Amino acid sequence: MSRPLTKDYRTADFEQLSRMIKEHPLMKDAGAEQQHLHKLRTPEYRTKCVMRASLDDIALGINLYKLQLDKPMSPTLEEPEPDYLKEPAASARSAHSARPPATPFIKVLLRKSPIVVLFERRSMTALADTEEGRQVMEDNRKYDELLSGTDKTRRTVDADTQTMTALMKSRLVNTERLTTAQLGSYVSNFEMYDTYKDLQKSTTSVQVQGEKKLEITTYHVDGVDQFVGINSLPGFRLALMLTMRILASNVFEPQQRRYRNMAPPDPLAEDVKFKYRLGLLWRLSPPSSSPKVHQAVSDMSFCPSNGDIIAVAYGVYSHGKIGQLPRSGWVYVWNIKNPVNPERRYDYQVPVVTVEFSPTQPQLLAIGLHNGGVEVRDISGQNLPPLAVSQRSTSPHFEPVTAIKWIYFEGDVGSRNPHITPFLATSQAGAVTKYRLINSPRMLGLEQQRLQRAEGELEGIPIERQPPAASLLANRHPQCLEIVLDPVQADIYYVLTDEGTLYKCSTNYPLQHLELRQVHDGPAACMEFSPWSPRMYLTCGSDWCIRIWLAGILLPIVTLQHHLSPVHCARWSRTHSTILVSLSRSTVDIWDLRNSTMKPVSSTAIDADIFYTTFKFTHCGRSLAVGNEAGNLLMLSLEDMPFPPHFQYKQLKRAIFKALSMQPDLRKQVRSVGYFGYPGGRKQTRA
Repeated sequence: MSRPLTKDYRTADFEQLSRMIKEHPLMKDAGAEQQHLHKLRTPEYRTKCVMRASLDDIALGINLYKLQLDKPMSPTLEEPEPDYLKEPAASARSAHSARPPATPFIKVLLRKSPIVVLFERRSMTALADTEEGRQVMEDNRKYDELLSGTDKTRRTVDADTQTMTALMKSRLVNTERLTTAQLGSYVSNFEMYDTYKDLQKSTTSVQVQGEKKLEITTYHVDGVDQFVGINSLPGFRLALMLTMRILASNVFEPQQRRYRNMAPPDPLAEDVKFKYRLGLLWRLSPPSSSPKVHQAVSDMSFCPSNGDIIAVAYGVYSHGKIGQLPRSGWVYVWNIKNPVNPERRYDYQVPVVTVEFSPTQPQLLAIGLHNGGVEVRDISGQNLPPLAVSQRSTSPHFEPVTAIKWIYFEGDVGSRNPHITPFLATSQAGAVTKYRLINSPRMLGLEQQRLQRAEGELEGIPIERQPPAASLLANRHPQCLEIVLDPVQADIYYVLTDEGTLYKCSTNYPLQHLELRQVHDGPAACMEFSPWSPRMYLTCGSDWCIRIWLAGILLPIVTLQHHLSPVHCARWSRTHSTILVSLSRSTVDIWDLRNSTMKPVSSTAIDADIFYTTFKFTHCGRSLAVGNEAGNLLMLSLEDMPFPPHFQYKQLKRAIFKALSMQPDLRKQVRSVGYFGYPGGRKQTRA
């Protein structure tokens, strides 16, 4: 037990410490100097015992002079009296004082010294073409005049500082001065008559905006329009395209800046509100020859190397409001630099169902037609014929091609020598065909899978499947509606059918599937993996539900249902791990799993009287393109969104367990799966 630190004890210790310091030989020699310095010290300095020393001096002094209050300074002192000669009380006190004393505390007060400016030289330069620069040049001229007299000149040298080479403007970049002159010429009436006689005047009206029309007058020479020949020149078409981009930027510059994310939201703003709002940037409306032509947006695809380019397929999406199947289809390639007119246009005699860009060769575009045909085009040039077309001998299917996905490995994208990879195409005949481009105008097609209709009870959601009354050979294959590639294993792909089933297949094992699961009670329209988890994916279908699945668990972990209408498409957000967007017939819904799984946080309806068809996110994830049955592509921006969390995977896992708080059995199964994200919680997306 240590001795209590009483006031008398501390006083005795400090008195003994002061006596030892004063009797030290160094203190005796410097006594006169210390007295002189003590007179110069302020009262505050003397009372607070302020020591003007650096931290190094204090540390060195403490290490060199460790004062011990219980030991004598000299070994010649008398030895203490034996304990048996002392009184008992004195012996107890001496035994108590024999313990080593506590180490004294030294209080060091550090203060900030005032800033002393020894030398400061401000910049003395100014721009020559400004008012301040002209004043500086005038002052320099006066200064030179004052130093131009006798005995006032001093030697000066002009040299460049902080620059290795002097940057000067060359005369070669200057243009010659334009000269104008007035010249007169004589033209007779006969020459003017002959000139205008050969010209044939024709006036046409062009619809500009709504009911407004603009009349354009053109002249033909010998019945030939000169503009047709000029328009066929590649240089003129390129110049026209660039001119239209410049003119469109005058109108859509704020929207284009928002699309490019040039003004991201400020996280330090005072009026931040999370409204999950969708703002309309522009509409991409294709020019149609007749207003009665049915041209619904059936599919779209963003270029993987340039997010400004998007290919849109126009065809048929719903057969409810059309009496007869349209006999034409189009593929337009749009650029956000010109949201008014497309830069590429390809016409077909049948509706176009799907389009998909190649990830390794971004200029290649695969196109799926309504008659079962498949084409690959090169969009780098104008008016180029198809690069390859499928043939009936290798792909004898006449049903519409519903989805196309290019097969590629991670090393193929961004490599120096990328090669053209094959792609998979699904059709409503229940077949999955692999197409490969060869050195021929025809593509080589090979049937990869031939799906059969499901029978009996399947894994997944329980449904009552009525046995068929009779076996029909014409209806034994389900319709393939969507195909999705596995984000980790390059040979695995998934196929959704009109029965609501999910087939897991492999390119290494053709003509057989690996797994079969019931995901919806009706046609399953869309499927997508989470960007932060290769084992978590969502599906949506015509049973009004969006279901989130986790590999290894047979039942869906989260089910989202709000509108009593089919869900055409649903996709994960590219910036938030807990946000997903779904598309119904008349609304665009945004779901946030952190807030609620009962209803979306926002529902947006733009042109609600026109049914929506499909949508896709841009590469950055802050905008999305939504198509409708009128042929309009609505480019929407996500406004007033919450800021992305730093740990996306942890936020997703926390939201999933929060949604499963009332389901202990399912929560236990999810916990048994363990870590279901990418290594390090990284993000991975595929266009």
